[in-house]
Amino acid sequence: MSGELKERYRVLALDFGTVRIGVAISDEMRMLASARGTIKNDGQVLPTILAAIKKEDAKVVLLGLPIGLSSQETAMTREVRKFGDRLKKKLEALGIAFEYRDERLTSVMANANIAMSELPKMKRQQKGLRDEEAARILLQDYLDHPIA
Repeated sequence: MSGELKERYRVLALDFGTVRIGVAISDEMRMLASARGTIKNDGQVLPTILAAIKKEDAKVVLLGLPIGLSSQETAMTREVRKFGDRLKKKLEALGIAFEYRDERLTSVMANANIAMSELPKMKRQQKGLRDEEAARILLQDYLDHPIA
């Protein structure tokens, strides 16, 4: 950069699941993604996500879009798009940017990262760990390669 300061804001990433949604957040300089746990996918999911966005002061929200390996849309892709449309409407009213992001292989990478970690076996087997790690991978990829 030629002496100009990068605007400071956070990006929040979501890895959608029918039971729970993995969450990750960037630092204000948008260099590092950190896992932030999961949100239960229930009737309160949108208010819970909006509260997390406010708490983290995120200005951009990414939603992982599960596209098949042959680039085809699946039933889950359509379900995520339905959820994303509802979320996008809420975010637009707040002036928060929304983007879908291809999440192909993030779950596979998350499983590999967890398996290689030095976490105790009981911790590695926690169901939400893969979801939040997939969100972290999705976000880190976005931070490293903003134009996809």
